[in-house]
Amino acid sequence: MRSLLCLLLLLPACGSTRATNALCAFCDNDSQCGGNPCFADVSDQRFCGRSCDACPDGFSCATVMGTGGLAQTCFPNTESCASTMVGGTDDGGTGAVNDGGTTPGIIVAGPVGASGGTVDRLLFGITGDTRPAECAPSAYPQSIINNIFTGLKNQNVQFAVDQGDHMFNCGSGPAAVVGAQQQMANYVGAASLLGKTVFMTMGNHECSGEATTLCTLGSYGNNANYTAFMDALQPIASTPYYRFDVMTASGLAVFLVLADDVWDATEQGWLTQQLTDADARAKYTFVSKHHPDGNTDHPEFQQIYDLVTQHKYTLFLTGHSHEYRHSRKDVRTVVIGCGGAPLASGSFWGYGTVRQGTDDRIYVTVYDQATGNVQDSFDVAPQ
Repeated sequence: MRSLLCLLLLLPACGSTRATNALCAFCDNDSQCGGNPCFADVSDQRFCGRSCDACPDGFSCATVMGTGGLAQTCFPNTESCASTMVGGTDDGGTGAVNDGGTTPGIIVAGPVGASGGTVDRLLFGITGDTRPAECAPSAYPQSIINNIFTGLKNQNVQFAVDQGDHMFNCGSGPAAVVGAQQQMANYVGAASLLGKTVFMTMGNHECSGEATTLCTLGSYGNNANYTAFMDALQPIASTPYYRFDVMTASGLAVFLVLADDVWDATEQGWLTQQLTDADARAKYTFVSKHHPDGNTDHPEFQQIYDLVTQHKYTLFLTGHSHEYRHSRKDVRTVVIGCGGAPLASGSFWGYGTVRQGTDDRIYVTVYDQATGNVQDSFDVAPQ
């Protein structure tokens, strides 16, 4: 069973934003928890609290020390957010994962929700590869990804689309469940700083992390990384590939988020249908997938790129390579894998904004998250 709805979705009935409902999401200070304390549990790691008037099962009201002083909050009865978050039990030797659906879900808020929305002119954010350098939740590049979403908030973006790899989690059994949930909670906690919808793309680390292995939709419940990712994505989509539409004053913008690590005939048929529909109806088509042009870890990765380029597209957004790169061969293709993972090239971690100009051209600007300085900018025609 998935986690409580108020921990997954921004709903009026919840009476607060995702930040105020991010119980047991990782944090650095009270300001990231929407007025609730950022407390330390028995592990000495810090987590967001929640108002005592709505404590879920496994939590009781307690007085804790937040970074801003003493406050009351829902506190895990086990004194450990990590152990309380884990709904899994011994797998009985089967290797199966049952995480109880306790990974916090992405916020759905702002003018563009899970299925899209309507805006005058597009302005959205992009970033990718926010995973740590090693298999350890404690190594998560939290300050970098916090800066990225704070920077996107300061740019007043309407929503964001990431390009995958939100974790680097290894192992098996209950320990793997804990690690996957913790790292996805790290990411969701940072994404909540934006206060708008963040559309996640599946990366190889949301599968096995290995270049030699793909996942299937049936991996849910059997693969800790995939399960934690899909639980976090649940407010947006029930499959790792999906579409959302944004109507602008100049016409329809179609967004296609692909999952190349679960690529099969079903997704191929879906993508072909969506691209054909966008060719006929959309002024803009934006495509996001994890692996960039030229990646041959699996032949399918290049086949997907080749399929997309047979149709009209405005921008093709990818990650995986830990760098920022604007392709010279295809000026509509961008690698933005500089979200916190160890850099393969370049000298900055950062993010981009994508803006629809009054001339209907699309303007891309890339920023260093540490300084706010512009690192690159370019523009393209709608299709």
